[in-house]
Amino acid sequence: MTTDRSDLPNVSDATVSEIGEFSVIARATDQRQQPADVQVGPGDDAAVVTIDGAAVVACVDTLVEGRHFRVDWSTGSDIGRKAIAQNAADLAAMGAIPVTFLVSLGCPADTSVAFTDDLVAGLWAEAARFGAGISGGDLVQSDQITVSVTALGSLQGRTAVLRSGAQPGDVVAVAGELGKSAAGLHLLANMNSDSLAPFVDCVHVHRVPDPRIPQGSRQRMPVRIP
Repeated sequence: MTTDRSDLPNVSDATVSEIGEFSVIARATDQRQQPADVQVGPGDDAAVVTIDGAAVVACVDTLVEGRHFRVDWSTGSDIGRKAIAQNAADLAAMGAIPVTFLVSLGCPADTSVAFTDDLVAGLWAEAARFGAGISGGDLVQSDQITVSVTALGSLQGRTAVLRSGAQPGDVVAVAGELGKSAAGLHLLANMNSDSLAPFVDCVHVHRVPDPRIPQGSRQRMPVRIP
């Protein structure tokens, strides 16, 4: 499988900000050959790779301090749970069940062990919610805290749910409530802590997302609209 984007503009003097995330990804995958065992490559919520005859769904995501979380807004446990949850959500979007996670942590040398212990407790607690574990990772020194998670999931014999599978006339269903995380972020950024009590549910959803894993793995069924 080869990604063919021969029409990519010559923007080698531009910045990432100027051309945007998707253009950077397109340039990274342009005319690169994928091995035959890669069923789904870049462009969906996760990759699907065949290993010894079994389909493995894999994705990776990174949280950066100051960009995706703030330690004055979230505990170490909150951050760990969020890192696992958002990767589990990508697996669920493909119809997969989480099996295990790999975690890389970058942090300053003066980061307290109490914080890293709390972070690890959150990672394990969230993985356990899905019956999954944490099988390895890496620890490096960095100028700010970063948490990078690779998630591996199983389709359990089902066919992966792809973005390209959507067709005109399909019913679009939403599991959970939309907008609460964005509302929580806005509240944290614009209100003092004493004023947040009435909105604790929105703030909690921003700190610790709750992906609907069981709904993602359900077989798609035809729906008739009366």
